Amino acid sequence: MHATTKLMLIRHGETDDNRAQVFQGQAGSCLNERGRTQAARLAERLVGARIRPAAVYCSDLERARETAGILASALGLTPALDAGLREVNLGAWQGLSRADVQARFPDEWAAWRSGVDVRRGGGETYAELGDRMIRALDRIAERHAGEVVALVSHGAAIKTLVGRVLHMGASGLKALQVPANTGVCLIERDENGGYRLVVWNDAAHLGDALAGALSAPPA
Repeated sequence: MHATTKLMLIRHGETDDNRAQVFQGQAGSCLNERGRTQAARLAERLVGARIRPAAVYCSDLERARETAGILASALGLTPALDAGLREVNLGAWQGLSRADVQARFPDEWAAWRSGVDVRRGGGETYAELGDRMIRALDRIAERHAGEVVALVSHGAAIKTLVGRVLHMGASGLKALQVPANTGVCLIERDENGGYRLVVWNDAAHLGDALAGALSAPPA
């Protein structure tokens, strides 16, 4: 029997598209300077932790790879790529601003904003994303039973995975804010393969989370 496996789900650092509120999906680019600073602050925090991650996994998208590289280098590890940790595929929405999406895909936009699990831009549904993320989590957890592992992924991917752990449907996901860039969610897996959420969106390394949330524009 193995001890509890601890899985740290980490959103990548900030990109210029994040700042401009552009839908990245499985496109997008590298971290901006602020994103690299965020990753470096989290790396410093992990190095000083009582129990460090034994392994670092990441989505194969550039912004996740770069974040994972900063963390893994500080920990003396080499990140392993896992395409299962990718962000949701947004199809034709990718690279568009909110205003552009509303103008070009008004029906999809309205359905998504109302909580319908629509295939945005012809891409993935949240149900498909959740299935993919759970498969990746199972695969990595079984490989590292009883250890602490860091997984660098993406905002919607992490939120959808947490929603799956909490048995929330697509409409219920609206109740969860997207994690902050480099925010950490901790999920534990017991010896029977059951998951539970322990920590949600811990971004203490970035400063006052409450003040940031109060000043942030509505999602």
